[in-house]
Amino acid sequence: MRPSEILRWTSVRWGMAVAVFLASGAALVFMLDYRLATSGVLWTVDRSVLEQLTLLSERPPELLPFMISSRLQHQPRVITRVGLFDSRRQLIVGDIDVLPNRIRLDGKIELRALAEGLHKTRRLARIAGLPLSNGRILVVARNLDDVPDLRESFMLALLAGIVPAMAISIAGGVLVGVRTQRRLVRMRDHAERIIAGQLELRLPVSASGDGLDQLATTVNCILEHTQELVGALKGVGEDIAHDLRTPLTWTRARLERALAQAPDDGHVKAMIEQTIGGLDQALLTISSLLRIAEIEQVRRRSAFAPCDLAQIAHETAENYRPVAEDKRVLVSVDARSTAPVNGDHDLLVEAIVNLVDNAVKFAPFGGNVAISVSDDDCGPLLRVADDGPGIAEEERALVLRRFYRSDKSRTTNGSGLGLNLVAAVAKLHGFSLTIGDNNPGCVVELRCTYLEENTAGAEQQPPAIVLS
Repeated sequence: MRPSEILRWTSVRWGMAVAVFLASGAALVFMLDYRLATSGVLWTVDRSVLEQLTLLSERPPELLPFMISSRLQHQPRVITRVGLFDSRRQLIVGDIDVLPNRIRLDGKIELRALAEGLHKTRRLARIAGLPLSNGRILVVARNLDDVPDLRESFMLALLAGIVPAMAISIAGGVLVGVRTQRRLVRMRDHAERIIAGQLELRLPVSASGDGLDQLATTVNCILEHTQELVGALKGVGEDIAHDLRTPLTWTRARLERALAQAPDDGHVKAMIEQTIGGLDQALLTISSLLRIAEIEQVRRRSAFAPCDLAQIAHETAENYRPVAEDKRVLVSVDARSTAPVNGDHDLLVEAIVNLVDNAVKFAPFGGNVAISVSDDDCGPLLRVADDGPGIAEEERALVLRRFYRSDKSRTTNGSGLGLNLVAAVAKLHGFSLTIGDNNPGCVVELRCTYLEENTAGAEQQPPAIVLS
């Protein structure tokens, strides 16, 4: 999975937003704490400087050189630094080497850079000075070494708090995103199969009861209601077909008797024969409807067995050659031996017969119909091609519907159920049905799967209808 796809996940974006929010909040808190801590350190430094300055300035001036010298000898590592200068600003005694320029001698704290050591390194310090009664100048200072250390400690603490928090937030977002994405993939897979016609499927619902589960439950209720409506509509059509078959059959029988008993009146006999032909067409339509309804029942899978498509193709071509000869249509077969497929032999024969029947029906006088069976990476591929008028691209999805007939086919016999029956057989077997252009004419491909794949996965994988 590419990083760009992960960044599009809502949960990851929320995780990154939470990480930025935590980082900003932590930085603000640490900044306030740092300011407070720095203020506290400066207050402590200033207090120690002023206390030392006050203490020394209250001593007799003539004793100060001795006191400062003794302090440096016996306490060389004291925190505060002291310097005693004469009226010409020259050092008398102390560890402050140079009196800063323009220093205020009013006992108030200032921030100055003091040079110290052999290399005269300048370091920031808090400093205060007072003039003494004998004209000398007393200065007390303290370096701000604690402040950089404090800043470094706060920065380390800030990084130690922010980096894990951001990492945990982003990782949490990714984990939630992966989990959500897996659920969405399962839902999308089920939705695609439902769109392909498996109305009995439902979106998966977990036990968490979150927003996705509530949405899936609502969609499942809609699908349940839709399946009931579709089933009711199908049931109405099947019931009508069942109810009409018997009276139409009786009517045809009576007309047959009437034709046999009719006087030698050519006009009357022709009318009866036309009526019988119309009834035959109606009975054929009813039979096709009932046949499609039977195919759509899942229980038909109980008759599945290994089938040889090449053999079915040869038998179908052989049976249709006499019909094709009436139009001088050449039916050719290139059916090599292929791996068997798992399916209902009778239904596969019926589907291929419908494809060949359509090809012969729409092929021009003296045209060609080519039937081929070959193997590819996915499985056996059956192709039926003709050089007739073909099917317009915008009608290739419509011809798979029941009773649809294009303008080109309205003058030919048929019920508009042949390709719908083929699509039903393909759906039952989990095969893909492709309608394309033969330039000129039409080519229909039935792409099958190998026996083991078809046996294991036909129920799980919806068939594809490809219009190329």
